[in-house]
Amino acid sequence: MSIKLTHVLVSSLLTVAASAALAQPVAMEERLLARGAVADVTPRQLYTTAIKEANGGYKLYLAECATMAAAERASCRNEARAVYNREMAAARAILRK
Repeated sequence: MSIKLTHVLVSSLLTVAASAALAQPVAMEERLLARGAVADVTPRQLYTTAIKEANGGYKLYLAECATMAAAERASCRNEARAVYNREMAAARAILRK
């Protein structure tokens, strides 16, 4: 086999392998989106979703605080923690209903 043909063959095999590897996360993402399209019905499902949203929101809030000046950062973190605590209390209230 010539070197040129070997290079073409290897590059085509790498392309096929790369496209297969990229297709897997897309398929997983589609399954997760399909799961997310299912509405929460039970109080436990509502609670779990509320907890996930509170944690995600807190993480985003802290990331935003990190971009602020040092003088504002402490108050931003305190406010983020207060919002997180309110959201967690609301999530716990779901189970008490």
